[in-house]
Amino acid sequence: MNQYISSIVFHPAVTLREKLEEMGMSIKEFALRTGKPEKIILAVLNEESTITQEMAVLFEKVTKISASFWINKQARYNEYVARK
Repeated sequence: MNQYISSIVFHPAVTLREKLEEMGMSIKEFALRTGKPEKIILAVLNEESTITQEMAVLFEKVTKISASFWINKQARYNEYVARK
């Protein structure tokens, strides 16, 4: 079975930072809109925490990027870290 495994996979925080910048939204405003504490959002953005399925649904509502995107991106990153 041949399967391509990327040599580098980025934490979903990279995409989230880019999206917040694109939307011109502060971390504080994003936290308020998602209903998550700012410290949790900061932990994700600092790549110290993972995006849970619940968070993915909340992120979808604000960013308009599907929850499945966030969940899959996190899962790919988790696999990358495990293989490293």
